[in-house]
Amino acid sequence: IRDPEMSRGLGDVYKRQDIAMAADAAGVHVGQSDLPVCEARKLLGEDKIVGATAKTVEQAQKAYREGADYLGTGAIFPTTTKVKTVLTPVSRLNDVCRSVPIPVVAIGGLNAGNMDVLNGSPIDGIAVVSAIMKSADPEAAARELFARVRVIKENNR
Repeated sequence: IRDPEMSRGLGDVYKRQDIAMAADAAGVHVGQSDLPVCEARKLLGEDKIVGATAKTVEQAQKAYREGADYLGTGAIFPTTTKVKTVLTPVSRLNDVCRSVPIPVVAIGGLNAGNMDVLNGSPIDGIAVVSAIMKSADPEAAARELFARVRVIKENNR
């Protein structure tokens, strides 16, 4: 994401506006079955980041209209961080990216070994958990992912 607070590790809180508020977190990420983006925005205010999950162009445009700062779109691959994973084709991810003027990150099962599927996609970044947390060297894994995303983004310009 483009926000400098995010790059300093002050990220958002996933799905829990109450914790985000209590911890004075940088923001919150809401899914389709969570509090609507507009309500999260009202609770947190304009100075906090509100991200949303969007699996379709319609969901993306609605989240944008309601005040989302960024979108997470996927799951591109199966993931162990969700009980029920519904896969999102890269073609739909691309459609979502082109449908809104806010950053869109690819989510779901991404790692250094399968990211090539995103070549040609106008993504702004990726969101990962397992690729870093399950790594023997999380820092090295994060650096490799960052470098690979940078290459994908440069190639897509």
